[in-house]
Parts: sequence; C-alpha cells; structure tokens
Amino acid sequence: MCFCVPIKFRLSYYPHRLESFKEIVRASFFGKCEHNVYGDFKKYTPGQGEVPCYFIHVVKKTT
Repeated sequence: MCFCVPIKFRLSYYPHRLESFKEIVRASFFGKCEHNVYGDFKKYTPGQGEVPCYFIHVVKKTT
C-alpha cells in the first residue's frame, strides 16, 4: 500500500538586475540586514571577469 502523494514542482522566476534587487532586499528588511551575493557558489564581485551561470543571495537579518 502506498501513501505517496504526487507532487508537481514548478519553478518560476523573474530576472532582476543585481543592484535593483539589492535595493528590494534592503527595503524589505528596512536596511537592517547583511546581503551577500554568490555566483556559482563563489563570492561574487560585480565586474569580475567570469560571469556566473546563476546567483545565490544570502540575507541575514541584523538588529
């Protein structure tokens, strides 16, 4: 007997510019956050030579 429930996974995304997205994040936390950006699991610096395939945003709420 199987009690498995079929799950449909849907990934949806909306492309953002990095600086405008950082502003959205800051505004969401009222500026009380640390925001780090990683490209392909490495620390990302805008303008670096290699363009990452995807970005990861890590946001830590501060007091």
